[in-house]
Amino acid sequence: MMPNEGGVMEKEIEERFLSVCRSKINQLELIFKGFRVVSENVIQEADQMREEVKRHSTELARFIISESTPTRKGRDWAKPYLSMVTSFERMGYNMDGMVDCLKAMLENHVLFSDHAVKEVNDIFQGAMDLLERLPELIQTGNKLLAQRIGEQVRSILKIANGYSEDHEERLIQGVCVPKSSPHYLGLLESLRGIIAHILEISGKVVLISNRS
Repeated sequence: MMPNEGGVMEKEIEERFLSVCRSKINQLELIFKGFRVVSENVIQEADQMREEVKRHSTELARFIISESTPTRKGRDWAKPYLSMVTSFERMGYNMDGMVDCLKAMLENHVLFSDHAVKEVNDIFQGAMDLLERLPELIQTGNKLLAQRIGEQVRSILKIANGYSEDHEERLIQGVCVPKSSPHYLGLLESLRGIIAHILEISGKVVLISNRS
């Protein structure tokens, strides 16, 4: 495997991670659009992306394992890379849950209040912004960028936790519709999971950068 001059990873593995990352970005963009426009076609398109996205992750894991033999890179080399793959895969489970949630909302005619829509949009946009920063981090290993990602993650998670608590209070007060509540909380929980996995990946990139 050829070294990537000026980069954190060898060129081939960097390109594979970028491919996985971009597929996640595309999938989350579709899910976000499906939420905003409540379109069955868009939600179906996001649903159909699942297998393609999973294939990218599976192929990357197989490639890393093939390079981790004693005659190649070794197990210690592979560990942070495999950890990154796991975080991407778990991020995929969160996105799958969001697609299922949107399909259920469409099927059961579940609608959110304008207030709830704005809150979910806020966290969706925060997750998109963070995910779109990952390709640059993977390519550069820039520790300042990783630090900013960490700060942004903590800020968005604090906001998301506040939204959940406020929603539960509104539910107790009878302001929110109980039928919508599981879907609202489910979307927020999935977005929190995606954001947490972005932070995990950021940390592994810095670890790889420190040893290169």
